[in-house]
Amino acid sequence: MLKWQIFKLNLIIISICLLSFNGPITSCLVYIFIDLLLTAYMIFISKSNLKRLLTVIAYMTLITLQVCYCIFILNGTDFIVGKMTMLISYLFLGFSFYLKEILDLNLDKVYIFSDINVERNSNLSFLSFDKIEEFNQILSNKIEFLKNSKEVLTKEVIEEVIEQVKRNSFFSYINEGTLNEKYLKKLEESIQDNHIYIVLSDTGSPTSKVISIKTHKTYNHVSIAFDSKLNTLISYNGGEYINPPGLNAEMIEYLLKKEDSSIYVYKLEVSKEQKQKMIDKIREINLSGSAYNLLGLFSKQSYKPKSNIMYCSQFVYLLLQYADAEYFENKSESIKPTDLVELDYDRKLILVKKITLFG
Repeated sequence: MLKWQIFKLNLIIISICLLSFNGPITSCLVYIFIDLLLTAYMIFISKSNLKRLLTVIAYMTLITLQVCYCIFILNGTDFIVGKMTMLISYLFLGFSFYLKEILDLNLDKVYIFSDINVERNSNLSFLSFDKIEEFNQILSNKIEFLKNSKEVLTKEVIEEVIEQVKRNSFFSYINEGTLNEKYLKKLEESIQDNHIYIVLSDTGSPTSKVISIKTHKTYNHVSIAFDSKLNTLISYNGGEYINPPGLNAEMIEYLLKKEDSSIYVYKLEVSKEQKQKMIDKIREINLSGSAYNLLGLFSKQSYKPKSNIMYCSQFVYLLLQYADAEYFENKSESIKPTDLVELDYDRKLILVKKITLFG
């Protein structure tokens, strides 16, 4: 159930981002895709033919209304984004998901108790304690999930995430040659230090807040540095509106945006050869180009049309893999920033220090 809630949140976020363009064709495709997906899901989990039939009728009716809205209302605005049409678009999207809850509640009230034995000629249903406990746990998870979502998904956060989506590219490189010779020289000078430094942080950015709903983690950004003073700090990020999203050098000040921000710095021993391979890989990415895999942050499995389209934890882990310095096995497509610390079962990492805004 929790996995479905996370998947649903991902759908909502991506759909909101696409609806922000507010064009009739884009909106129509979003509505149809979401409705058909929810219909297929409901048909798949339903055990009643009546529920399947009513689900199809309900969603086909909703699709008809949404398509009419896109044709006669949105198409009549000449693509001018108005507050009222944007609000109606979001309401129609919300109703697609709310309709599923209505159908679940009214057509299949005892779905969770489907394996309970009920005597044919009896008006009483006997519920097992384990099923009641399961139901209570699901209800508790849903309440907690909705509470966290409500606190994080404010208007300001949603608007900022939409702006970030517009700056990103999911299919082509948009960041090329951002790392200058001064930075690259610092990388080469750090070769004598036989450690790399993995930096885990809570940046406090709107994107980080949204990701925290999915990961249930506070620290949702990871970087890598090649010197102990962190002058070579680097990762995949949004570019801070200075550089294009993708592979960018970072500063500690960038990671300490909130008053209660904190950063954990870990070091990992590597050979000079391994370190050089990582540096060479960074040079290669900088030369060929990169883009920030923002879409992959919100999906269970990351879609990578090109090898250099990544997010922060993918970059750090793949860099370790490239130099044969990884200290745990995991799929790079699903790795979270905290995995780089929490999955260090052999304790290869050494905690160096914790950094806060006020020292």
